[in-house]
Amino acid sequence: MSEKFQIFKMHKLQDQMEQMAHNWVWEDISEHFKVEDIEDLNQEQVDEIYAYAESEECYDDYVGMVLRSICDNWEGMQE
Repeated sequence: MSEKFQIFKMHKLQDQMEQMAHNWVWEDISEHFKVEDIEDLNQEQVDEIYAYAESEECYDDYVGMVLRSICDNWEGMQE
């Protein structure tokens, strides 16, 4: 009896995809807001990013997830 087909190390692929998406999105954030690090963002900018992530303009769920994650990370740094 042969083994069932499966994809090994799927979590590594997910990690790589998330990192690629984060870097891609961060490049646009960095260029638009003229910041180098997440700490350089202010509340108004984070609110704008979050609003975009929740809008119909952000039609890709994965991009929206990454944008919300960046906003959440920024919020966590403020505490």
